Formats: sequence, structure tokens, C-alpha cells
Amino acid sequence: MKRRGREKKEGLNEVDVFVGQRLRELRMLAGLSQSDVASALGLTFQQLQKYERGFNRVSSSRLFKLGQFFRVPVSVFFEGLENRQPAAEGGEVPAAGGGEEQENTLQSREALMLARYFQSIRDPQIRAAIRELAERCAEQQADGGASAGGGATSSRASASSRGRGRRAEQGGHA
Repeated sequence: MKRRGREKKEGLNEVDVFVGQRLRELRMLAGLSQSDVASALGLTFQQLQKYERGFNRVSSSRLFKLGQFFRVPVSVFFEGLENRQPAAEGGEVPAAGGGEEQENTLQSREALMLARYFQSIRDPQIRAAIRELAERCAEQQADGGASAGGGATSSRASASSRGRGRRAEQGGHA
């Protein structure tokens, strides 16, 4: 007997998954729900969800409409794709998400939330202080997570020695 619909694929195409992730990032940065974007484009939210997960391939005409909707060039959906590690033979990735994928999703969600909050800050001094704080925290993690006592001082000194951290040189606090 013939089955209706498509057979379940063993894996997803790496490019489709990547484009879907970029679509999700743009949607979240805009602070929109799947339903918001889907209705604006004449889709169901389930269809948009399939695009975001890479289950369905986004056509070039739909990609063009998405670019117009988010006011970004179509190339944004592919930026960073060439830097990714190649997947298994055939360019396919497993359909079932593992723990690493879930952790990356959580990190991505946190980064998107931070970006949204950061964009809403209008005061340039506050934005600069937040950038400096983020840089210091990242440096501290890269240096092996130095203790809170001496780590901040050494990070401040290293930031000042690279020409950053004017507040530290002036005796101010971030």
C-alpha cells in the first residue's frame, strides 16, 4: 500500500538547519513569535517552525521575502556557514537533537536576549561599560577562571595595557 506524504528522512541537510537557525535568531532578535512572523508572510506557525528546525527547506523566493520582512540582505541567512565544520558524508546531520545541540540552543537564546537588551540601552557610556564588563568576564574565563579577588585587577590591568579600560585608568568603576 502506498503511504501518503513523504518518508521520514534519516538526517537533515546541514545548510537547511543553518538557515533555519539564522531565521530563528533574526525572529528572536526582533522580539517576534513564530505566529507573528508566519502570519505576516502568509504561513502557518508550524511551517515556520519546520523552517527554523531545518525539517523543510526554505525556497529562494521565501528567503527573499524573509529578508525583506527582517530588513536584511538574503546573505545574512548564510553568514558563517563556510566556517562551520563539515557534517558527515552527504552534508546531513542527525535528525534527533543531542545534548550538545540543546546546550548551543540555550547559549544562543541567552546571547539573543542579551543582544536585545543591549540594543535597547541608549546611553553610550552604559553600553561601553557593559562591553568592557563582558570583555573582562570573557578574559577571566579564558585565563582559567581566576578567583574574584585577583582576577578583576589583573583583567583591568591587561585591558588598560591594550589601550582599553579608560575608566580603570581614570579610577572610575564600570
